[in-house]
Amino acid sequence: MRANHRLLTVIISLVILLGFFFAFSLWRESKEIPVLDKADPFVMNTISGEQYHSDNKKVKLLTFFYTRCPDICPMTLYDFKDLQLQLQNEGLFGTKVELLAITLDPENDSNEVISDYASAFNANSDGWKFMRGTPEETKEITDTFKMKYEKVSDDVISHNTSMYLIDQENRIRGLFNMANTKEPVDKEEIMDTVRKLIKE
Repeated sequence: MRANHRLLTVIISLVILLGFFFAFSLWRESKEIPVLDKADPFVMNTISGEQYHSDNKKVKLLTFFYTRCPDICPMTLYDFKDLQLQLQNEGLFGTKVELLAITLDPENDSNEVISDYASAFNANSDGWKFMRGTPEETKEITDTFKMKYEKVSDDVISHNTSMYLIDQENRIRGLFNMANTKEPVDKEEIMDTVRKLIKE
């Protein structure tokens, strides 16, 4: 009798525990993505000479880079290459989601230099836009995102290592770290957030 009572207690405890984890997982799935800030829409030329308008009702992951960057930028863009493939496989690339890369060094990064650089990552311009503006245009856009950078020498630019996830209404909905030698870009978290934004 006591053994049956003990077994019943264990079963009830397990059911309660499973219910807790199920409720917790539902809460995580339904948790709203915060609006961190409003990003002003911008217009900038792509390296192919087309005008890109950011107010195009698509979800965008934006990173800033420069081609002479020795580590963080190329490592991040290799992760972008993986994201490009995932987005293509899910039918989102270019149609609902875009990857954006804006150079911080327009003086050295000509369209031809960036084009060669982009080819190393198999960047598909249908949904991965490499862009280059004037120094003034670049500064205006970085200020919109509160992104700080400084040219230390002709070859070195010190810059923030944040990437920006922007929703269809030009609101910043996520900040993600660029890659470094110890940790790649958190592609799984980015993709999860992107999928949620598309469903909003």
